[in-house]
Amino acid sequence: MDTIMNTNPKKERLKLTPQQLYEIYLECNAPGAPVKEILARYNLRPWDLIAIRKKIKAAALEVLANPGKPGRRTQVVSAEEHRKVSKELNETKDALSAVGHELALLKKGRVRV
Repeated sequence: MDTIMNTNPKKERLKLTPQQLYEIYLECNAPGAPVKEILARYNLRPWDLIAIRKKIKAAALEVLANPGKPGRRTQVVSAEEHRKVSKELNETKDALSAVGHELALLKKGRVRV
């Protein structure tokens, strides 16, 4: 039985993370950088670098055109979670109110004595 071997000279492409793509971009943009060697190390072609540059430019322009508001990002909370937290808040308020009332009664009692 003959074994079929893959004679395709193409190397298998690696899935690169956005962080890795950005690092490749920075490395290729350094003055005097050997771009061809850098791309070969990651099995990329020149048009891959062009695509990376276009994506980075588009992302930068988007962020500059629409600056976010400073502060915390809003979170989506389920209705059940909201009800649970609201109930807990109300119970805590009631308990604090009762403690405050008891404290006021105790202070009144000390003044009379």
